[in-house]
Amino acid sequence: MSTTPKVPATPGAERLPLTLPALAEKKRLGEPIVMVTAYDYPSAQVAEAADVDLVLVGDSGAMTVLGYPSTVPVSLDEMIMLAAAVRRGLHTPLLVGDMPFGSYEASDEQAIATAQRFVKEAGCDAVKLERGGTSAERARAIVQSGIPVMGHVGLTPQTATALGGYRAQGRTSDRALSVAEDALALQDAGCFSIVFEAIPAAVSVELMERLEIPVIGIGAGPATDGQVLVFHDLLGIYDGHAPRFAKRFAEVKAQMVAGVAEYAAEVRGGSFPAPEHTYSIDDEELAAFRAGLG
Repeated sequence: MSTTPKVPATPGAERLPLTLPALAEKKRLGEPIVMVTAYDYPSAQVAEAADVDLVLVGDSGAMTVLGYPSTVPVSLDEMIMLAAAVRRGLHTPLLVGDMPFGSYEASDEQAIATAQRFVKEAGCDAVKLERGGTSAERARAIVQSGIPVMGHVGLTPQTATALGGYRAQGRTSDRALSVAEDALALQDAGCFSIVFEAIPAAVSVELMERLEIPVIGIGAGPATDGQVLVFHDLLGIYDGHAPRFAKRFAEVKAQMVAGVAEYAAEVRGGSFPAPEHTYSIDDEELAAFRAGLG
């Protein structure tokens, strides 16, 4: 209502958009891959300026920006809206859209249609889905339709209830083998990358020897090809439960609260707005205005 209109910035020529071959080359060369989540235009601009490699519009946005108690309730339309906003603020990182619960499990046709919406309506470069099993079948169908897919194994929030809650996975031999089976199935399905979430670091080490595609870890130790954290966790914006692996690199919410509180205090104290925050009018024009008021 009173913000300066946004003028689209000219994309910088110093960095080219990340491609899938370039991502694979990073793995081959052993260059660490940096991924963060983003859910709107401002957070996308931050990710762009910080020179990250990939941006995930995660269904974690259900909790961090939409206020849901878990990732399950968020709708496909809401995820498309968030992803489209991120696209407008992003140029060089590869943009991945997270397919929400209920938007791909029913059939290959449903999965492809959902993926197409992320690409066509939101401008995503790729999509992400959770788990192996039938999800690997859905991933294969989406890849064969021409859309790149990122997999996700270990702790999969969309099915956390079935996994016993938000807890580390793969801490028994049977569960670790299940994670391995899912990861290999997703690789075989044609996924260009996989996220390992909340699995023992030693399990990651063993699996890395068997995977040819880039692996992005979140609570999976340092052996993976890269790391991802939730934007609001790493910056200290989100008030909800912080998982063990979510290191805070800033305390942005505290600074935001302090800034708004200072603003409120100045308004109540009469020191804001000051003369430098107001606009002037020529004396003659003011006199004519007063006369016109009669």
